[in-house]
Amino acid sequence: MALNEEQIAERLAELEPAWAGRSNLFEKQIAAKDTKELHARLKDQLPGVRADAAEALGALADKTAAGPLKSLLADPEPVVRRSAAIALAMLGDEALSQEFVKALRDPSAKVVAGAAEAIGIAKYTAGVPYLLKAYRTDHPRVAASIATALGRLGDRQAVPWLVAAMKSGLAPVEAATALGEIGDSAGTRGLCDALAHDFPPLRAAAARALGQLARTGKFDFVLKDGAIASLHRLLNDPDLRVQFCAALGLAGFGDPVGKQKLEAHLSNP
Repeated sequence: MALNEEQIAERLAELEPAWAGRSNLFEKQIAAKDTKELHARLKDQLPGVRADAAEALGALADKTAAGPLKSLLADPEPVVRRSAAIALAMLGDEALSQEFVKALRDPSAKVVAGAAEAIGIAKYTAGVPYLLKAYRTDHPRVAASIATALGRLGDRQAVPWLVAAMKSGLAPVEAATALGEIGDSAGTRGLCDALAHDFPPLRAAAARALGQLARTGKFDFVLKDGAIASLHRLLNDPDLRVQFCAALGLAGFGDPVGKQKLEAHLSNP
């Protein structure tokens, strides 16, 4: 069975809203690379529209947007200023990316969390060591934002920190999700252990992440049999999210039972 990624994403969003980020208003324009309309929307009366247009231009790496985006750094709305800064960082504005890194030292947890998110969205890989240092915190929101950013950046050096965060219970779901996104076999054992955790969202995230590792061949295959056996047990988990992600994980291994269960889940939402 060829995995229908769009269908799976929709199903995950239904089962676990935390996995569904807010979509950009201009997804169609991004897909069509329609920068002309996006430029026009930078002047929209609604702050949310200006913000989404700015991030869309950053995602499209439209260098001609640098000037208009810099003017939005003085926008009266914080959400617009933030989106413009992120977009400029995505365009390779080193100075702004470094500002995000500096903000990781801010005493406000809200500021640190926002800076971590911006570094991840901007794909500023040079910020990874600073994110890892900032991860040493007891603030769940900061930990969650940093874990998410590390997953987006895909840097293998983050794996030990993410495994530790998952085990500590500080942003465990985000940490497990990030391990799946990074795709390094060193995360296998920690994810396998998490399959037996008493927190359903963590069991679900770990199952999904193991499937991602298996599909990309980044799995520690010494642990394969045990992982598959655990995932089979989770097909009967009392939590529907866990059942679905166990099927998704097994499908990543090419397991026929997992594939059948996944098809059933997708055809009977």
